[in-house]
Amino acid sequence: MKTRFEPGPIACEGALVNDFGLTSHLPPHEAPAVIDRDRLHMAARPGFNRKLLPLGVDPATGAAYSGGRYLFDTYENAVAFGDWVANGFELDGTMFVNRPDFIDVELRVLRVLGAHDFKDVHSHQHVCRAEFWSLSGRDAVDSIASQWPSLRDEAADRGCSSLWLVHDDVKGRIGLVTVAERVPGADGKGPDFRSVEALASQPSLGARWESSGRAQKVFDRSHWVFNIWFPRVAGLDAEPALWPNSPPLPGLEAEPAARKRA
Repeated sequence: MKTRFEPGPIACEGALVNDFGLTSHLPPHEAPAVIDRDRLHMAARPGFNRKLLPLGVDPATGAAYSGGRYLFDTYENAVAFGDWVANGFELDGTMFVNRPDFIDVELRVLRVLGAHDFKDVHSHQHVCRAEFWSLSGRDAVDSIASQWPSLRDEAADRGCSSLWLVHDDVKGRIGLVTVAERVPGADGKGPDFRSVEALASQPSLGARWESSGRAQKVFDRSHWVFNIWFPRVAGLDAEPALWPNSPPLPGLEAEPAARKRA
């Protein structure tokens, strides 16, 4: 039996978005093995639906960054996961958030106001954009939540692969995670900067909130989807982990979107 992820509404109420800079401590060729070891622990946590693992390079500074875009079945499981990552996930005597590979780890536990896969996660999710806005006005969140159907339809019209609308209860911020496939003509022979730039340069789906004066953008980052994790469920033939941009990014010696058994 396999757990499939078909296009359509995503039945998740919780999310977690984390971001951090990368140091030169871990050699790039060793990263896939470290990532897969983390997956064995993280993807088995209660309510885990998926993780998109970002990898990007700041074109202005050359700084590299990564993190995670996670979905969970309930908000409570997302909260528990965030607490575990921050305070309980320790390997080789080092807490996850204190690893020498990472700089300035930021964790955001979020409520999902809407989430939808428009295209198959196994073959059409190659780049991702995460955006956050600070809000003003007591009813701002309810107003934005009511816009989910129109946001979803606009994302579908643009040809997006997936869209998540999320809310940070603690900081009072609204967020969008937008996922896309490669742009036409990407040959897979070198790092696919064109697809990342195409997503980053699109007018934001949240621009409507800024024009109203009730939201101010505080975060906007686009990146490759380096790795995709699916839940590890005891007794089930779990979905494999995917490496959508490998090669040419460091990863498995396989075709793009090839699968690695869980």
